[in-house]
This record gives sequence, C-alpha cells and structure tokens, in this order.
Amino acid sequence: MTISTSLWFVYHSIIYAGICGLLLTLVPHLRLHKRTLWIYWILNLLIFSIWLISQFSEQNWLVTSTPLRWIIALWLNASMAYVAVGGGFTVLRVLLRVARRKLSAHFWHQPNAILLPLVWMLSAFGVYEAMSAPLLRHYDVYLEQLPAELDGFKIAQITDSHVGDFVGSRELANAVSRLNATNPDLLVMTGDLLDDERQLDSAFAALTHANAPMGVVAILGNHEKYHGLPTILQKYKTEATQTNLRLLVDENITLNYHGAEFQIVGVDYPILPDSRRRMAETAKLDYMQRSADKAFHGVKPSEWILCLTHHPDFFDLAAANHAGLSLAGHTHGGQVLPLGYTVGRLWFNYLKGWYQLPSSQLFVSVGMGHVWPYRLGVPPEIVTFTLHSKIYPK
Repeated sequence: MTISTSLWFVYHSIIYAGICGLLLTLVPHLRLHKRTLWIYWILNLLIFSIWLISQFSEQNWLVTSTPLRWIIALWLNASMAYVAVGGGFTVLRVLLRVARRKLSAHFWHQPNAILLPLVWMLSAFGVYEAMSAPLLRHYDVYLEQLPAELDGFKIAQITDSHVGDFVGSRELANAVSRLNATNPDLLVMTGDLLDDERQLDSAFAALTHANAPMGVVAILGNHEKYHGLPTILQKYKTEATQTNLRLLVDENITLNYHGAEFQIVGVDYPILPDSRRRMAETAKLDYMQRSADKAFHGVKPSEWILCLTHHPDFFDLAAANHAGLSLAGHTHGGQVLPLGYTVGRLWFNYLKGWYQLPSSQLFVSVGMGHVWPYRLGVPPEIVTFTLHSKIYPK
C-alpha cells in the first residue's frame, strides 16, 4: 500500500531541504555564518514539522491558511533551487580547479551574495505563477464528420487539479464556477482530481456544481491510483446515483444532443493500482492496447466520438479507433520552462497544446493544479472548446 501523494511529497521535500542545509553547513565556499546557520536549521525544523503534522491532522492546515501555504511553498522551492544552483556551482568550481583555472573573481569565493537572491527570486516567481488563478482559455475546434446538430456544442475541461496541500477544493470550486459562466454543454475531468483524501467530499461537491446540461464525465489519472483508489471509485459510484457525474474506466457512453447521438470513450491510465513505478514502454503500450479494446468495444464508427484520456500518448490508438477529438492532461506542459519542457519532450510524444492525425485531433491541457507548487512559463489553465463542422470548399 503506497502512502498518500501529499505525504510522499513532504518526505521528498525534507530530503531536499536536508541536502540544502548540508551544502550551507559543510561546503566551505557556501557555508553560512554560525548564527545564520542556526536560524536556518530552526526554521527548517519548524516549517517541515508543521507541514508533516498537518498531514495527520483531521483538517489540512495548508488549505485553511493561505499564508502558511505560501510560506511552505516558498521555503521548499528555495531549498530545491539552492540544491540545484549551489550543487551545480560546487561541481563547476571543482572542475575549474582540476583544470588549474585561476578563481580570482569575488563570485567564486563568496557566491551566496548572488546565489541566495537568485534562488529566492526564482522561487517567488514560480510560486506566484503556480498559485495564481488558472487562465481560462477558449478554442474553436473545426472537426471532420461532426454532425450538424453538434455544431456549436461546448465542452469545458478541467484536468490535473491535484486537490491537496497547494490547490484546495475551494480553488476547484472557483474553477467550476468560472466554467459555469461560459455555459458549457458538457464538463469533462480528465484525471488527477485529488491527492488528499480529506478533501474527497468537498472536491466531488465542487465537480457536481457544474451547470452543464449534459453532465460531468470523468476519468482516472495516475494519482487516483497511487493511493485510496477503492475509496475514490466508491465515491464516484455513489455520486453517479445521486448526481450527473459519471466515471468512465475503459468504457463508453452514448449521449444525445439535439437529436444527434455521439459517444464518449474514457480510458484508464496505464499503471497498476498502489504503484508509483513507471511501466516499461512495451508494458505501457500493451496496457493501452487492452484499454482501447475494452473502451471502444461496441462503439459505432459511424457516430462521432470524443475520447478522454489522461495519458496523451493514447492519442494514436484513439485516432485509429476513429475518435474525432481527444482531450488529455497529465504532462503539466513540462511545468517549468525550459528544463521541464525539454525533459517532457523525451517522456511524452504529445506534451501540450494541439496535435493532429488524419481525421483526429488531440488537445493536451497543462492542467490547473500541481503537486510541486511551482510553475515557470507554463501557467495553470482551464479550457473550453466550441465544436464546429469542418466544411470543405466544393
């Protein structure tokens, strides 16, 4: 049984903060004054103790206290950033000494005069962008084989809300309220709804307040499968009997809009429950193929198909099964430019934005939330789409 994502992230943040402290304590050219070091270690202990204890309290303290959320986010990001820049500086300094290069510049002997302000500045920019309200984006989508009755059909998408320490159910409710104001016909939630089971009821309450006439259709992401999957599945099952919220796990449903039937296919995320291990590429592709076989079973290619997938690399299979439009998330768009985007391009075939295959389109949203409260150049978003029939000139 895996621990919750929030607690897992706390443990890893403590490790980074510890490494940062060791750099500031043991590395001669990075070492702080003794009094400053004492202050650093006391603050470290205080901040992470509060964060750790909050994981076991009945109510998440970070959700109820915005200042506490900001303090912890800034501190952990500054610690992580210092490990990167301080560690990188140390390695570079050693390499230059090995190459017998003279280190006469003041920077090489007192680097913290530049590194510490740089770290705090980067931390503040990234936390501010991550904590900001998501951008509301809109796209007009022109699709082949879209029934005339569906011309003007509006879909709203929320993905990767990661309701937890740094994005609470209150923020999710605000996002749903903003989408309600656009009058969508359908709201879709494409995975990674929450990371904190204490906010399960309030997160679902936010989703079910959607005013979309065709209801809310959701799928699972990887984070639902990391921890507490049986509880989440039971909650979806309960909500399906009382509200207009439906979960699709390798299955499909048929909806009717103004007399035209269309189908929504929802596919599972390729990972085993209670596991954080990435699947090998061949195992992932096999899992996706099995998902496609089950999810598209009984689907009529003659009807227009909307595919919901958390993992964007499912797009090839969706297109092969005649899905006109696929909506995905998961990647967070790399979350941090340029490093995250570069690494993301190595991990995913489809990272962010629009992609097209013959007769099929994919949109990968960067999502509205995060586990790591840091975004740089990739602001959070919620999205609406208005569908249009693609008319070719005669």
